[in-house]
This record gives sequence, C-alpha cells and structure tokens, in this order.
Amino acid sequence: MQQLLPNREALSTIENKTLFFYFFKLKKGDNNGALIQKQFAQHQAKCLHWFNCEYTFIGDETDGWTHAAIFEFSNFSAVKQAIQKGINSEEVEALQAFAVRPTTPPKFILFLFKLLRPIGTLLNRGAKKLTVSEVLEMFESEGGIAPTKNQITRHLQNTRTSKAYMINLLQSYPKAKYEKGNDSVSGATAYYKRYGLPALRSLIMQGGDLILAGRMGEPIIEVNAPKATKGSWEGIGIMEYPNPSILFSLEKMPGYKKALKHRDAGLERTALIISKKDLS
Repeated sequence: MQQLLPNREALSTIENKTLFFYFFKLKKGDNNGALIQKQFAQHQAKCLHWFNCEYTFIGDETDGWTHAAIFEFSNFSAVKQAIQKGINSEEVEALQAFAVRPTTPPKFILFLFKLLRPIGTLLNRGAKKLTVSEVLEMFESEGGIAPTKNQITRHLQNTRTSKAYMINLLQSYPKAKYEKGNDSVSGATAYYKRYGLPALRSLIMQGGDLILAGRMGEPIIEVNAPKATKGSWEGIGIMEYPNPSILFSLEKMPGYKKALKHRDAGLERTALIISKKDLS
C-alpha cells in the first residue's frame, strides 16, 4: 500500500501550497487512475488534468511513468486534513510528487499571443515531414540539451492527430552561460524570460496552449523514480500541442530561433515527457 501524500513533518516544506503535480507508475491492467482521483476528491482535491504518459523525449531513454496528474486542494486546511488522514493506493508501483507554486503569465499576454494564431497557421502551411537526420541537425544547431536519435525516431513515428501534452521539468544554471561570458544574468532570467516568453508565443501561434507553469523544488514524495525525472527540479511547464509533430515547427515562428541562445545559456538540465489524454 503506497501513501500518496507526505507525512505531517513535511507540512512546513509545502508552504501553504494547494497545487500538486504527480508522476505515477500504475500496475498493468485496465487501470486509468479512477480510484486515485476518487480518493483525492474525497479530500476536497480536484483533478485538473490526468495524463497518459507515452515516452521520454528528452532525458534518460528509460520510460518509467504511465501517468501524470495535477491535483488542486480547495485550501491549505484541506491539504493538512488529507495528510493527517492519508491517501493510499495499491495500484502504485512508483511515484514522484511535487508541491507547485504557479507562475502563469498574465492573462492579457496569453490573449495577445492568441491573436497571432492566424499568422502561425500561415507560416506553418505546407510543412513537410522531417527525417531523423533533419531533426538531429535542427537540435545540433540549437545547441544544449537535445533528444537522442532513438528518441527522435520514436517521436517521428507518433503520427496521431490528437493533442499532445508535453511535460517539461526544468533546472536552470545559477548563472547563465553565454558564449561570450559578458552577461551576468541568472540562468533563470535567461531561460524563463528571454527564451520562455518567445517559446510560449511560438507555441500559442501554432494553436497550442499553456496548461501549467510553476516553481517546485525537492519532491515531497519519491518512490522508485526513474533516472530521467529523479530528484529536485526548480520548475515545471506543461504545454498543450495540437498534435505531437507540431513540436518541430517552433523554429518557423518569428523570434524563436533568435531566442534559442538563451535556452542554451540558461538551462542546465531538463526532462520532457510526451503525454496524451484518454478520449474515451
């Protein structure tokens, strides 16, 4: 029986947070996590999103997770009561959970980005299917953290037309590492501000959306976590794409290529898990 919430001593580290992100590895069979969601609901926690993890696109190639979820408690008192009573599951083989402090951009910025979608549709018209070599070359030109050849091959084979949810775990450098070395900004400033906003604009222009952006830290629970996601992460970003292949079209959007140097300078490590939702 696996406990899905931390012990009472961990309450001080949660710091009034009511939003929690989970990775699960559930036992094989017709297991869609309904019982887990029901238990959280009994403690005033709403499941905002439940994802089926497909594979790791960036990070260690071993796929350890079957599902991911975002739960939000009604208030911090509900969090404390749930921890005191406990939430247990016999379905869980591995688990990683984080308390999240949301850092979503202002709504008016997201609205302005959405006004640019007709331009994104125009720029992406007639996009051809890429080869593994072309994608490898694309990531080599970007520099920094990239998928392996096997991971690129697997993603190119994912030709479904339904929405893709890309779960990014993020860790920036204490100080940005620009090639010329004459910029003293933090890695967080380089990645989240100088790269993050152009990247988000590019995603939204193509019909995508932001599901979650937030700060994290040490996991509040970690049991049998795979190498790709194991340990502490300062941030999380979950993006909704119209389909998996749109990921390779970001470079067509205005300003994206120019912002890539800030990704390289600011991002120390990342894990990117490709996911979907059950449409049944």
